[in-house]
Amino acid sequence: MPARTVLVLDDNPEFVRAVAASVHALGLEVAACDDPDAFPCLLEREDVAAAIVDCMLGDRSGLALLALIATDRPNLPTLVVSGYGDAFLSQARQVARSHGLERLTTLAKPFGAADLRAFLAEACTPA
Repeated sequence: MPARTVLVLDDNPEFVRAVAASVHALGLEVAACDDPDAFPCLLEREDVAAAIVDCMLGDRSGLALLALIATDRPNLPTLVVSGYGDAFLSQARQVARSHGLERLTTLAKPFGAADLRAFLAEACTPA
């Protein structure tokens, strides 16, 4: 059986590498991109276990993708991260709620590996 995959949308290669290390340590795979327009193709994968979405990608927002995730996979465990403060994370929670995204977690950057592992462990537990 192929490994389950965690989708990562973030424009910081160092962050993606750190996330990938934690993901691989749990026996999961990573599919990463830094382009919000490319993310919907990743979401079509059948092996998706969770998604990690950055609030800001250069001058673009990742929050618009929460509506797409909610429409296509409302029960997908989704972690929204931001290095721009709690206002973006609060907005993410509001957007997720308004679109019916059921399993949303938020974390402010920087966060520890233990926080990421906790999200991944919960994500791999059936809802």
